[in-house]
Amino acid sequence: MKRIKTILAALLLVGELFAFKVFNVSTFNYVNSIVRHGDRLCVGTDGGVVLYSPSSRRVRATLVTERPVVLAVPDPLSPDIFFVEGMSLRRWAPNFRNSSWLADLPGMPTSLGVDRDHLYLEIGGTIYRYSKIGVREGSGGAGDNVVWCGKRGSISADDPIIAPLMPHFIDSRTMGTVDMKVFYRDMDRLWVGTEGLGLYLYSINTWQVRDSLHFGLITGDVWAIYRDGPDVWFGGSRGITRKRKDQWIPYSREGMMISFDPLITDIVGDSSFIWFGTNRGLLRFRKKDDTFWAFSASLPSVYVRSLDEIMDRLWISCDEGLFYIVPPAGPYSRVILGTAVNQVLFHSGLFYYLTEKGVYRAAEKKPSSVTPLEDPRGWLDFRTFCGTSYGNRLFFVTEAGLVVYDAGRDTFGYSTPPISPKGSDRIRCSASGGYFFLTSRSGLEMMKISDFHWRVLTSYDGLPDEEVLSVLADGDTLWVGTKKGLSVITGW
Repeated sequence: MKRIKTILAALLLVGELFAFKVFNVSTFNYVNSIVRHGDRLCVGTDGGVVLYSPSSRRVRATLVTERPVVLAVPDPLSPDIFFVEGMSLRRWAPNFRNSSWLADLPGMPTSLGVDRDHLYLEIGGTIYRYSKIGVREGSGGAGDNVVWCGKRGSISADDPIIAPLMPHFIDSRTMGTVDMKVFYRDMDRLWVGTEGLGLYLYSINTWQVRDSLHFGLITGDVWAIYRDGPDVWFGGSRGITRKRKDQWIPYSREGMMISFDPLITDIVGDSSFIWFGTNRGLLRFRKKDDTFWAFSASLPSVYVRSLDEIMDRLWISCDEGLFYIVPPAGPYSRVILGTAVNQVLFHSGLFYYLTEKGVYRAAEKKPSSVTPLEDPRGWLDFRTFCGTSYGNRLFFVTEAGLVVYDAGRDTFGYSTPPISPKGSDRIRCSASGGYFFLTSRSGLEMMKISDFHWRVLTSYDGLPDEEVLSVLADGDTLWVGTKKGLSVITGW
């Protein structure tokens, strides 16, 4: 009977989560092809395929792919999209989360076309005809009513009609100089695809910008997520992306005016600044004038493991231990713990230091006077990766498993995640809406807090990749950063 109850509880958990919606984002600002058919603007990008509605000015669907999509074209008779990824021809129905393979190609195509009955690929100057299920049917010419993308569907960069756009680049405050790459004429308008800033729409009569669409991340791997009011910030291995309303604004090294390519490991903010932990110390973004600069205050150039803004202080966990500064200028102070620190939590007047040697705590007024937090099983003596608070409970993710500490009652609960945290380099967690979320190398683990039942979300559920790097549970929205893109999950 107990086994039956356990199975039923697991099925109920799956049922509760079955209706969630997943919207994926990747490096969509790096554009390779553009074509429009009716109200469908189909964009092939380094991160996958974007389907955009010009009339409603919204992204209708996205597909994150393993490799860059060099060509993508909509089927005139169905909602489906045909595209070329690497040397493969694939088909995607936008109401599905994944695409299907159709054929391996004999070479890299420069154009992809589709009409009522066939697909056409131009490879090495020859047009090959395929059926819509991927069967090669021969070579030769194409029909008259073909929807083309690529070389046959775009304007050449040396076409006189786009001479007013010379030289073909955009000077951006956030990305520096960005090349114009693809030119697609749409009646009296011109869509321009760029190398990092998405799409720009120009009027051919006046050459004024009518619209700009930034709908992607600067980097596919999302290591850090932070919500600051209406804005959401994302950090990765090549820079930072800021989501403002419907625009995804990228910041590169050139735009931030720093001398190195940062790996953004964590993000926090206060009323005046957004702080970024990196592989080489701190970056600071000042809100009043939208400016970045590297921050030192004599702080060593450390690999920042996490940042926490507590009691008007910025706490910096790193390999060298734990530092804190009083923004905006410092100087820094150090808490001597004799080990690397992974994170700091604060709850009910106590600091909790999550370290390589377990969990320590200290009083608010004496942050350097620490004592170990001891639990009956001794799990808190193990390496502790991360933690979070939810109500009166503190969650600690250790090499031994998950420890749930009720600070009000001074009691402990334990659970073993489906995917062991042992051997992991980095784990992040979050909690909201009665659920606890945990990143892993094989998906996003989620636990119902009331009964400790687990489920794992993977690429089968729509995540761009199995390796999950970051998570933020924010009300009814779940932000999940993976190695190859971001999932925005609602309705969970």
